[in-house]
Amino acid sequence: MRTPLLPWHPNRAGSPFVFCLPEVPVSTSPRRVVVPGVLLAAVLLLVLAPATALPLSAQATSQSEWLEVEVATVGVDLTTGAPLALVHEGWEELLPIWIGTNEAEAILRVLQNEPFIRPLTHDLMASILGTLEVELAEVRIHDMREGTYIGSLHLREAGRDELKEVDARPSDGLALAVRTGARIRVARRLLSGVPEVDFVSTERQRTIARVRSVTVAEPGSEDRSTYGIPSGASGVVVLHLGVGMANRGLRPGDLITAVNGMSVGSALDFIHALGRVPDASAVSVEVIRQGEVEDVQIPARRGPGRVG
Repeated sequence: MRTPLLPWHPNRAGSPFVFCLPEVPVSTSPRRVVVPGVLLAAVLLLVLAPATALPLSAQATSQSEWLEVEVATVGVDLTTGAPLALVHEGWEELLPIWIGTNEAEAILRVLQNEPFIRPLTHDLMASILGTLEVELAEVRIHDMREGTYIGSLHLREAGRDELKEVDARPSDGLALAVRTGARIRVARRLLSGVPEVDFVSTERQRTIARVRSVTVAEPGSEDRSTYGIPSGASGVVVLHLGVGMANRGLRPGDLITAVNGMSVGSALDFIHALGRVPDASAVSVEVIRQGEVEDVQIPARRGPGRVG
């Protein structure tokens, strides 16, 4: 039985539907075709080849040019319906990476600690590396070409210091990293100009949503302590504001309780409420800030939505 990523979320018309990872429409572009066998063969050839270190990603070389991140969650692009992985270091440095359905399911199974009866492709690859005493030291995402992120695996054989580099899709690298505990590094320059993406995802048993550059979630105990949110107050806490929302009224830590007069008790409520408002219209939001109720505005969306 497939595990749903989320119980439901509204589409642009506001109609709920059940979403399971295998049913997500994914681009049929050649660059997204799943070829795990090719990647597996490349790993084996590299491991069994003479121990000559390959040059590390030339796109960014010094440690200061890299940001170490983690796979926070797997989500859905609300514009295209395509799955994506979100990697970040806190909510200030967030990078969405569009991935295929197979990779999304592979990552999600680990994040949700859901075992599989028999090893799937990425489980097999991790087992082969372990059997051959080869460590996956790092996964790097170092470039973007024609709208596609470029990554590599950095492997270390037992008893050797040098790393070997294997060209790999970031999605496969992330699926391996969550299985092996390998570090994930992103070239810092890729974080500039990250497109504003509307998405919904799950993280640590709660739902995260980002709409109109506002990232929200149901508040946890840490959020309530950090931002002074009353224990009995219901709503969604603002985790992050994109560039277009900076200094526009909302602040991180605000508890949104209503959107255009509609009560909001969850991230899905937030999506549903904003989905009813045309992009060209501003939105009135009621928030609790430092114990006081305030009304602020989310401005109209600027420009057309991004199509991934």
